[in-house]
Amino acid sequence: MNRLINDQGNVKLGIFESPIDEINFKDYRLTTPMGFNRTGLFKKLLFNQFVFFGLTGPDMIIGMAVVDLKYLSNGFLYIYDRKDGTVSEANKTIVPISSKIFISPTPENVSCGFKFGSLSISMKNTKISAKAKDITIDLEFDTSQTSPLRICTKAGYKGWVYTQKTSPINVTGKVIHKDRQIDISSPTYMGLMDWTAGYMRRETFWNWAATASTLADSRSLGLNLSCGVNETSFTENAFWIDGKMTKVDMLHFEFNPDDFYDQWKIKSLDGKVDLVFDGKQHRKENINAGVVATRFTQLMGDFKGSLKTDDGEVIKIKDCPGWAEDHYAKW
Repeated sequence: MNRLINDQGNVKLGIFESPIDEINFKDYRLTTPMGFNRTGLFKKLLFNQFVFFGLTGPDMIIGMAVVDLKYLSNGFLYIYDRKDGTVSEANKTIVPISSKIFISPTPENVSCGFKFGSLSISMKNTKISAKAKDITIDLEFDTSQTSPLRICTKAGYKGWVYTQKTSPINVTGKVIHKDRQIDISSPTYMGLMDWTAGYMRRETFWNWAATASTLADSRSLGLNLSCGVNETSFTENAFWIDGKMTKVDMLHFEFNPDDFYDQWKIKSLDGKVDLVFDGKQHRKENINAGVVATRFTQLMGDFKGSLKTDDGEVIKIKDCPGWAEDHYAKW
């Protein structure tokens, strides 16, 4: 088994081609910046985790997440109907260290769940199920066609973040939304997953853009772009064409913070990414709970522009469904 923390209690940093089977954070030699050891309780309380799954298709964009911040935890599920422009959403926040949420520290074997009130989310092995008012989702996914981007970077002086981005993901199943059943299958519908855990900066932000879709020439496209959280020596920026990854350098997100529906311009330093994003709908959160705070706007919309592979191929993007996000967090 390949674990992230070595026998000396130090974290492995970098980009990993081989799977990381377990994020064995309890073995990490966590100290304060001044060198004082953190206790086992502090190790648990300061370790944050979340899993996001997204689905795009001609009729809808779906997002769901299980977020375990220990002090405050959250689950959300939404469907953006691309035909009529509406969003159906369920969002629940629960008390600290609740048994109603769990995330196993095994990114290669996803296992997480959230259940509170009318909202339930389960992602285990290759199956996803979720339920809320007017929404029932049952999916099976296959990640064998794409090798994920696995990366671990420093976060502050003694912290670190491991993140695993998998896009695109083949999916099959069904979605029931307001008594309408939609049969889901790839390549018409494609999924992506963001699995993240670590001792994150106490206060942080990021901009993020992503898609999982099918190009006009029938090749699959995955995209993960970010700025603000994981750029300490390495970036989490990449895109995949038919499962082949092109790694991308630093990103610049240009957008209007007073009107997120103005066009976003997203460009990379190495010239491999030159995209425009037009938001069509959004979901947001504003939570200020003292110890924990978040200001979060996630837009659903369309990309256009170009991507340049390592082989020099320029791929034109048009009407490509996906997400763009602006997020401030205090964990």
